[in-house]
Amino acid sequence: MFIELVEAMPQLMGSLKGLDGRYCYVNSGFGLRVGREPSSIIGSTVHDLFAGDLAQSYASQDESVLTSGRPLSSHLELIVRADGSLGWYVTSKSTIEHADEVIGLAALSIDLNSQLQSAHAGLAAAIAAIRHEVDRPWRVADLARIANLSPVQLERQCRRTLGLPPRSLIQRLRLEHAVHLITTTGATLGEIAAACGFYDQSSFTRQFRFVLGLTPGAYRTAAPRTQRSGG
Repeated sequence: MFIELVEAMPQLMGSLKGLDGRYCYVNSGFGLRVGREPSSIIGSTVHDLFAGDLAQSYASQDESVLTSGRPLSSHLELIVRADGSLGWYVTSKSTIEHADEVIGLAALSIDLNSQLQSAHAGLAAAIAAIRHEVDRPWRVADLARIANLSPVQLERQCRRTLGLPPRSLIQRLRLEHAVHLITTTGATLGEIAAACGFYDQSSFTRQFRFVLGLTPGAYRTAAPRTQRSGG
């Protein structure tokens, strides 16, 4: 049933893994994300497909779901696509059971780009404003004025479209810009933290690791060298 659903919707990324962490099914959307034919991914693990620390964060998610039995629901994450571009994805994971026994893990992700493009014009304007001045100390009231919405309306629209409140959106867009600077410039991490509006480098590192699963320094080390300059 899961395979039938995701095969009919290639904009989704669907996968099934066994208890050993090896993929036993991925759809075409998943293949596009990692830049490989789906058939060539079967039998691989996250460690074969993604950079070390990022792969470990995915493996830890899987272990948590399998151990606790509780699904991972609507987890927002920033990833690097196969072509090097950045993308926001919402991921959910749950166990697969047969005869009351857990036999594997199902995962489903959706790229938020299409949702952002079709979002309410006011929310899109607020997002554009943050990206234009990402280091500004934004307040929700400022964004609501740009969106021509009340703060309550902006909060509702943001949660409905992106699954997170405006303050978290600001943080995610700052991290998005930080990833861009890490992978395209030789700026120090302290300089990047300031350029992205973080209070200090410690706060930047903590929030970066919480969202991306690895520190800014580890991310820079793992990033393809062809994406960077000056470093």
